[in-house]
Amino acid sequence: MNEKQLKKRNACDLQAVLKTVQGRRLLWRILQAAQLHQHGFVPGDPYATAFHCGQQSIGLFLLAEIEEVAPSAYAQMRGEYRSQVQSEQNEINRLTEEITQ
Repeated sequence: MNEKQLKKRNACDLQAVLKTVQGRRLLWRILQAAQLHQHGFVPGDPYATAFHCGQQSIGLFLLAEIEEVAPSAYAQMRGEYRSQVQSEQNEINRLTEEITQ
């Protein structure tokens, strides 16, 4: 398999994962674990800094791959996550109301 074929296969694989809710949730968790929106520097600890930078590097790689094959997928994953969090918060609020009544 040449490089062009491999790149096409990898893109198709990622698109298949992104077509499922479960796949998007998994990729979202990985991106969140990569701490893309946080600073990797840990004062006084070069090993922790290197570790965090490594996490971020993988996250940035994955995000670039996602944006290349499905530009709107990140926004979709973020929306699905926010919807899930809001649903869970609504349930907590409902249960809290029941307890306090």
